[in-house]
Amino acid sequence: MEAQKPSGGWPAPASSKPPPSPQPPAPSLSKPPPTPAPDVEDDEIEAVTKHDPPEGDDVFGRVGRKVSAAAASAAARVGGALDDAADEEMEGETDVPEGLAFPGFAPDRTGRWTWRDLPRAFVGVFDVRRVLFTTAGFWAALVVFALLQWVGGWLGAKVFGMLATVFSVVAWAALVGVAAIAAAVMGYVTHQTIVEQRPSSINAGVTWAKTWVQSVVGTPLAFAVVAAGGWLAQVLVAYLGKIPFAGPIVWGVLSPVSLALGLASGAVILAMIYSLPLYVPVIYNEKTTPVDTLKRMASLYRTHGFSLVGYVLLTWVMIGVAMAVTVWPMLVIGRLVSGNAAGMMGENYVGLLTEIPASFRGFAALQLPLPTSFAGASDAGFGHTLGGIFAGIGAAFPIAFVLALMALTYYTAGGIIYAIVTGRKKG
Repeated sequence: MEAQKPSGGWPAPASSKPPPSPQPPAPSLSKPPPTPAPDVEDDEIEAVTKHDPPEGDDVFGRVGRKVSAAAASAAARVGGALDDAADEEMEGETDVPEGLAFPGFAPDRTGRWTWRDLPRAFVGVFDVRRVLFTTAGFWAALVVFALLQWVGGWLGAKVFGMLATVFSVVAWAALVGVAAIAAAVMGYVTHQTIVEQRPSSINAGVTWAKTWVQSVVGTPLAFAVVAAGGWLAQVLVAYLGKIPFAGPIVWGVLSPVSLALGLASGAVILAMIYSLPLYVPVIYNEKTTPVDTLKRMASLYRTHGFSLVGYVLLTWVMIGVAMAVTVWPMLVIGRLVSGNAAGMMGENYVGLLTEIPASFRGFAALQLPLPTSFAGASDAGFGHTLGGIFAGIGAAFPIAFVLALMALTYYTAGGIIYAIVTGRKKG
């Protein structure tokens, strides 16, 4: 292709074709020079750089749209961060974090897991994502439990007394179910990262818990249903005792049965506590149904009963000592600080405490000190009622945090205990 001659330059020879029409200049590949900023005052910049709002648009409308857009953007960023954090792999943790050492941490010569490795259970709490997820799960479980108890108490007082018992059973089932799912997810993650020493993630744990939700929730619920059955039988015997004249006689005759049911319920709950750290590793490693999980745990206790009880008791001692020197002092100091701050509310603080729902007062009593005088409690209004509900919900959070730390350690120890009794080697 021939190069073009500049237009408007040399005259064309007589024998040549008519001169070509002028061509536009070729676009430049270099960046254009920056446009100098307008010479305006600071208070005029907005008028120069922004378009005027449409007619009829006021400042409140613009502010509202900006706030909504900022909130939506922040929510999207937070949601994306949570998704990324949940998807992010947690590295397999094979050793105690640097700076910590536990007695008897020397590895076994055969490379198997032993009771000396139980202190590694504390590694389960050394990840913020695990702690936050477990705390949120236990917090949700406690709030749902208290709300159901609250609604059931109101219905029992206003509609039919037996509804309070029904809602109480549902509340306990919800508490066990939600807490079981949160603990199972973390049991899966800690088993992979600490026992199997390979990466894992929260989303992987959630997916596994969904796949095995029947076993994950069904196993602890089986214990809870048996214990609740004994308790309901005792309630029925108590209602029979209300029958005029014959009621006391019936209750007296059935009292041995009622007491036996109470002991049986206590034994079932104790068995559940001893089995909690083991059932997630059993489901994970042996892919068992709820019935098979119960049978497998019974088999393990028949074969390694004294050892398993010893390992669980040792875990309790470790958790108790760790909590006594770290978490409990922190909670005591926090309670003192919270009490001094809340006391600045004066009579509003008294009114708020009186309006906390009964099912939440146990949470609040552990976090908020009671005032020396309840003067002004009769002046409580809607604001105190709503504030009392939120205060009760908020008071469940520190309890959920403590339960999360204990559950992470307990379930991590369960994976180690399972590895010990099954003769598993490290790595």
